Amino acid sequence: MKIQYSKKIKLILISVLLGLNMASFAEPIKFSLIDINGIEQAMSDYIGQQKWVLVNVWSPTCSFCVQELPKIGEFKKSNPEISVIAVTLDYPSFEYGRIEIIKKFLEGFPQDYPIFLADIEQVSALIGMRLVGIPLIALFNPKGKPVARWPGEIEIDEIENFIANYKEDNDPLSSGFN
Repeated sequence: MKIQYSKKIKLILISVLLGLNMASFAEPIKFSLIDINGIEQAMSDYIGQQKWVLVNVWSPTCSFCVQELPKIGEFKKSNPEISVIAVTLDYPSFEYGRIEIIKKFLEGFPQDYPIFLADIEQVSALIGMRLVGIPLIALFNPKGKPVARWPGEIEIDEIENFIANYKEDNDPLSSGFN
């Protein structure tokens, strides 16, 4: 009993130190978001489907987010085996994404992956920690667990290197971690 208790304490301490909450340990994502066409879709249709998933959290009114979009497109082209989805919210309020602003933006800058609308609470639940800024990239392993989050702009090779070197037994959130 003492060993099990000790493991639970270690797991809680690690999650606190890494800035993660218990949502990171949750079963597959069990909620839905509305896409830019007004259709509700379960996030479990995308995340936890035995393939890596990159989630780009952004807003068309965030200049750094817009600057990063070509990198996301390049990443998607270079890594067709990895799913890419986007979640957009209203910036700077972090309230629910405004469909009219997003659709107007996409007329000039179309994206070829699913885009969903959310607010800060929904995004926080999705990525497994409180959203503190955008742009943000969240990476989910094939089991649907959030394993990395990059706030701010990121280079494609950082994501590719993380995936190439990822080993679940080295993941401090893994049940095999000692």
